[in-house]
Amino acid sequence: MSIEPQLRDKLQDCAEAMEIPSEMQERIQENSYERYRNDKYKAKSNLKVRMVACMLAATLLVPVVIYNGPAVAARIRALLNLSGTEDMRSFITKDKDSDYVTTNLYADEISGNQTAQEVLARIYRGFPETRDFDIVSAQITKGIRGGEQIHLLNVILMEKGKTFEEPHKEVVANVDVETGQIHFVQTIGLEPFAPPASNLQDSEAIAMAGAFLKQLDVRSDGYWPEVVGAHADEALGIGQSIVIYKRAADGKEMFQVNLQEGSTSVAFFPSEKP
Repeated sequence: MSIEPQLRDKLQDCAEAMEIPSEMQERIQENSYERYRNDKYKAKSNLKVRMVACMLAATLLVPVVIYNGPAVAARIRALLNLSGTEDMRSFITKDKDSDYVTTNLYADEISGNQTAQEVLARIYRGFPETRDFDIVSAQITKGIRGGEQIHLLNVILMEKGKTFEEPHKEVVANVDVETGQIHFVQTIGLEPFAPPASNLQDSEAIAMAGAFLKQLDVRSDGYWPEVVGAHADEALGIGQSIVIYKRAADGKEMFQVNLQEGSTSVAFFPSEKP
């Protein structure tokens, strides 16, 4: 057996045995959110701090982390073969506060799952070109996580004929299986997204965020949008803006849209869903 298959098998074994203690997740959540709140009224140029809430909400909900290192994450997904095939059909995560199973779905299970069909229809309506995309991953996670009951569907669509290792268009969606409510959606290579290495005006960022929400059929009336971060990373050539939507009735932050070069996402804060 060559070194590549041996490495692949070893990584699969390690990944299946890997567990993330819920206490660590809780500490990260508490510390990150406290930092986010404390720095909220400081200079708006501190984008990394202002992204904590969105990144935290998303990474706790989506089985595959894709937000900070797309190239690394792509390799992980390719190595672990997360595409509904036999060798990664399901795996268990268990500790004192968590006990849940993540199962890859086959094509007939996707077509027979009402939530999956509804979220796919929503994506297809908002982004018609995705009708020709391949469903490269569809997973259901069910059980207890962090002491809370979860039943989530995560689906990844990618343009036909592409791989994770090369530039491509992609959509990731995470929804509640029972209610169909969205937790997180990210599009890659699909407009609208921020221009390269540019700082959007607040009005431009809000307009782009509003267009993205409209494409996903997420209602934003009754919410006040506020641009809390706008930054261009000259080293990476990436422009980014964050728009938080607050409930008009009480000013409570409900969800946020992250705009960056080549990618746009919406994440709903853990305590609230659309």
